Amino acid sequence: MTVLKDDIASFERMKSELETHHRMAWVVFHHGQFVDVYPDFDAAASDAIERFDTGPFLIRQVGAPPQIHLPGGMVFTRANA
Repeated sequence: MTVLKDDIASFERMKSELETHHRMAWVVFHHGQFVDVYPDFDAAASDAIERFDTGPFLIRQVGAPPQIHLPGGMVFTRANA
């Protein structure tokens, strides 16, 4: 994740402006620079891969709630299993 620290920092700096003008759109950052706004994840990912190959690059949805990160060792099973 440290590879993306500049991209994440840039996203955080621009967050309020992006939320004002591009709420729920998708954005791409590369090497700490804002790249563009996209209507959906597929468009953002396709353009990022075309421009930057395998990355690294950051794709985020503007205004999306924070993600919940679970430890890798957690296993979920159905209640009736």
